[in-house]
Formats: sequence, structure tokens, C-alpha cells
Amino acid sequence: MSQMERKHNSAQKRNRPGQRQQERLQRLARRRRRRQIMLSIVVTCMVIILGAIIFWQYRAYTTRQHNLEVAAAAKATATASARAAEASPTAFAQALLTATSGSPTPSAGPASPPAVSATPTKLADGLQYIDIKVGTGAVAQKGSSLQVEYTGWLASTGKKFDSSYDHQGQPFTVSPLGQAQVITGLNEGLLDVRAGGTRRLIIPAALAYGAKGYPPVIPANATLIFDITVISVQ
Repeated sequence: MSQMERKHNSAQKRNRPGQRQQERLQRLARRRRRRQIMLSIVVTCMVIILGAIIFWQYRAYTTRQHNLEVAAAAKATATASARAAEASPTAFAQALLTATSGSPTPSAGPASPPAVSATPTKLADGLQYIDIKVGTGAVAQKGSSLQVEYTGWLASTGKKFDSSYDHQGQPFTVSPLGQAQVITGLNEGLLDVRAGGTRRLIIPAALAYGAKGYPPVIPANATLIFDITVISVQ
């Protein structure tokens, strides 16, 4: 019996060092895992910090580029304005007036037709016209769309009956020219006028409101006078 106990004790002594070695290896493995986890956390934090630095650097760069572009555009505009002022002070002053105080249109149309010394051109159907100011823009043709300012008077009395200037200077649209919903004299009389020009039309009753007139504004058989400034031709 004592011999068996000695053998059992001897076996336990042989097993203990192996068990301690296994526990030691397990502890080492756990340490390695902790180190790997810590290293992964450190690397992830460094990547996040580096990405944030790159993002802010890029944002600062794009902001600087935008500011430089804005400054360059402002400088170019200022240079162009200065050159325009040197080349044409009057034109520059007029453009500045328009930009700061609005379009310099009259607050009301003239009460009577302004005097014009030129001899009117008379067409076969009785329509007469005078180019008070020849424009430099596009030429009005059949089908064109025109933006105009106008004032109209009765030829018999010189009395004004309508004006776009009396309506806050709102331009009037004539479109399409030749078939617009206006009197025949306007459809015909605005042909070949240039944008920027002013034309006086003397329109006989047959090309205006005829024998019926347009009571109470236009009497029967009335010849009409229009001064028309063409703002744009499209």
C-alpha cells in the first residue's frame, strides 16, 4: 500500500512542472493578445488623426485658392472699369449712374411731341418715319421680338394719349414684329430699326384706329405720332 502511495505522489510531482509551463504559456499568449489589441488601437488612432490633419489641410488649401480667385476676379473687374473710365469718362459715369441709381428713364413721357427738324420719309401707304437716333444694335425684321419705350400723341392737337414712361418706364413688347397685336402702323413702322435707336412714326388713321377710333382716347380718323426707342431686338 505504501508503495502505491509513493508512486502516486511521484506522478503528481512529475505533472506539476508541465502544468505550470502550460499556465505560463497561456499567460504569455494573453499578453501578446493585449499587446496586439493595444497596437491596433494606437494605429487606428494615428490613422484617424492623420486623416483629420489631411482633411483640414485640404480645406485650408481650397479656401485659400477660392480667396485668391475672388481677389483676382475683383482686380480684373477694377482694372477693366479703370480702363473704361480712362477711355470714356462720360460713358463710365453714365454706367455708374445706371448701376447705382437705376435706369435713367424719364418719370413721364413728354406732354407734346418734341420738335424734330429732319424731313420724314413717306411710304406708299401714307406711313411716315424719322430716325431721330440711329441705333447700333440688331436690326428689327419680321418675326423679331422688340422691347421698346414709347410715347404717343394726337397729330391734330399734339396731346399725349399714352406713354410707357407714365407706367414706371416698363418696356413694351412688340412680338412677333409684323404680326404683333398692335396697330398696323407699328408693325410696319418698326421694320429695319436698330436696337438702341429712336424712331418717330407718323401713322395715318388707316394704319391706326381708322374711322371708329378708340373712344374716348383716340378720336375717329386720327393721325397718330409715336416716338419709339428700341431697347432690344431678338
